[in-house]
Amino acid sequence: MSFFFIQPTYTISIFFDKPDLSAKIYRNNAKNNTEIISLAGDTKIKLSDGKYIIKTSSKSGHINENYTEFTVEGSDRDVSIKTSYSKKFMSNKIAEYKNEISAVLFTKYPELKSYFILKKEIILGKNIDWYAATYQREDIDRNSGDAYTVILKKENNKWTIKTRPQIINTTYNTKNIPEEILSEAASRLSPFSTNS
Repeated sequence: MSFFFIQPTYTISIFFDKPDLSAKIYRNNAKNNTEIISLAGDTKIKLSDGKYIIKTSSKSGHINENYTEFTVEGSDRDVSIKTSYSKKFMSNKIAEYKNEISAVLFTKYPELKSYFILKKEIILGKNIDWYAATYQREDIDRNSGDAYTVILKKENNKWTIKTRPQIINTTYNTKNIPEEILSEAASRLSPFSTNS
């Protein structure tokens, strides 16, 4: 007489923060990782209890390779995959948008062009439709060295200013910007950030 034990499976919903991503899921064993399945985009799959790793990549190379670990423990669950753009991709996009962004920004705030130095700029958002930059006042007496951040969004194929240059952006003083955009901009524009 033989007994078979069928291990129960659970629905795991995988959500990517950017479009056009692919991934491989591996069962994370102590000795080695065994590939389970390949994914393309948001997906629901069935997995049994255990530890897993998702290795995310993009065919175009515009996303940094990413590893996300998760555990299945007796129930369905969602797994959100957060990725970051590659530096080369961001540089290319900023260069592509630079003239349009500068025209909009310096028309409204000409003092940024005349009296401030661009310290750091980034693109962000799932659809690469947000731009954030920090400017610092040129060396003058009484210069506190404060960095001023400005945020723009691409709407209807045009860049629009969402914040005036200001030292701190919060959900209180920038109600028209999602909290995750504010948080990511603050983190990546920080002078201590290694992820720009």
